[in-house]
Amino acid sequence: MEANKLNQMENTKLLKDIVNLKIQLSQLYNQSGPNTSEYVSLSIQLDKLMNVYFEEKVAQLH
Repeated sequence: MEANKLNQMENTKLLKDIVNLKIQLSQLYNQSGPNTSEYVSLSIQLDKLMNVYFEEKVAQLH
């Protein structure tokens, strides 16, 4: 039971990080467009976090 609760807390942190990155990307896109190195860097970070999230969800299904 404790492992499940810990996993939920980790998922919550991961989801918060994903949401924060999406907000940052949106703001940056509105300010300077998608052709900046900062936008590309944040986009890559978001992709990595999304992959981690999806991998965790797939692992829970097995």
